[in-house]
Amino acid sequence: SSTASLDASTGQISVTLAKQTPGESFENLDLLSSLLATKRERDLGVATVADRQARPLIEDIAGGGSTAPFTDEDQLAILQDEEFDWEISQTAAAAADDDDDDSLLLTKPTYGFNNQHTGLLAHAHDSGNDINAVPDPERMTPDQRRANRIATEDAKFDESYYIDNYINDEDIHPLIHYKTRFFKILRRLQKSKSAAGPAVLPQNDGPEPAQPTDATKSWAEFTDKENATMLDLPRKVHLVSDRQAIYLGLVDILFAYSLDHRINQGDSTVESLWAIGAVSSTLSNLEQFSALRPTLVTCFRRALSYPLYRNWELCEKVLEDVYVLFKLGLRAIIKVMLEIKLMFDHHDIYYVYSKLYLDDYCVWLQTAATDKATRSLAHELHHIELEKEEIGWHLEAFEDLALQTSESEDEDEDEDVVENSEAPVGLDAPLAAIAEESEVEDVPDALNDIVIPGSSNGAAAGEHKRKPLIEFLD
Repeated sequence: SSTASLDASTGQISVTLAKQTPGESFENLDLLSSLLATKRERDLGVATVADRQARPLIEDIAGGGSTAPFTDEDQLAILQDEEFDWEISQTAAAAADDDDDDSLLLTKPTYGFNNQHTGLLAHAHDSGNDINAVPDPERMTPDQRRANRIATEDAKFDESYYIDNYINDEDIHPLIHYKTRFFKILRRLQKSKSAAGPAVLPQNDGPEPAQPTDATKSWAEFTDKENATMLDLPRKVHLVSDRQAIYLGLVDILFAYSLDHRINQGDSTVESLWAIGAVSSTLSNLEQFSALRPTLVTCFRRALSYPLYRNWELCEKVLEDVYVLFKLGLRAIIKVMLEIKLMFDHHDIYYVYSKLYLDDYCVWLQTAATDKATRSLAHELHHIELEKEEIGWHLEAFEDLALQTSESEDEDEDEDVVENSEAPVGLDAPLAAIAEESEVEDVPDALNDIVIPGSSNGAAAGEHKRKPLIEFLD
């Protein structure tokens, strides 16, 4: 039977409703933003701009020729039929030539989730916003923001810092071998799946998975704090113009979060907000991506320029962490995004990024994101491999130069490369000293002279090869 009770001290009403059909299961009732959305809001959230434009502006709702209503079946069909090619840019043709700036006189550039905001960063530089890296957010176009981002990353990259982290990696090894809580969850779920038989995890292909058992679903239950955060989310309708770009922005933010999570081994610090914001080009540069590979190249470039530890193998482990989140599915992603949102909400300056991106992401993930898209992204993240030359900074040449220098020092201990012999080579010693030790007068010119046996492209000796993803995840 149905019951209701009132807690006078808190003003909360608790209602228990009996099912019309005993034993019937209702999924995702704890996704509160989706549960509280009206049917019209769900319809608008699912429909794309093209879907809405395709409908007639005036409909005869009384006549026999009226357009059929947008039913739940229509909504489900739209979600299940969406397909993405993560390697092909899904951008519309420009409405005007790139050199034509007259359009700026009529409209201001927009930014944020689904490019729906303007004006929120007008005083970013005056407010002490150290995450924002766009000189003039209210006037710079997306192409100008991208060009500024690339130039800033090139200037920020420190060869000496990278070489030092490459040679003196004792502190980095524990971070690489650290197992995140989501990794442990995925491993436990896969062991449970093997023992129980029925699938408890979304698969890359095939039908929807069966419901997880009580022993494996507790991790996905939302805490009271998370439920309260979802209740406070704004009631908004997202008429998304480019769903693929939204998913790719999610990859970028989760990469930045996963890097900070791994470096701090599961804890957050006072620097975590800045670290996440600086590494995420979506947050710091208002970037909008159109394909997966450029997204990950940007993630790696920033991960090798801003954090405390800048190491290629560490970046690859963080990429695996992002894969694990997408493998676990929407609930894991929602929990992480709620965690990030709470962190930004409580900062006096950086709270603006909750308004720009995080609030909308937390709502959209519950109301319009699909398991099919996250499974597709998990598959792509699992198989994609980035090469060091894609980053654009001659990483292999610097690694080879560092190895040559290290070997030369071992052979001749009397020759001192650095002014302070106790300082780590590469970080405090100027790069010119490394070049002198390697009998190279100028480092940039020497990059083309480094030859690997069996290679004609000047790659570094002892070429680093990406380790395969965790075997049991295959």
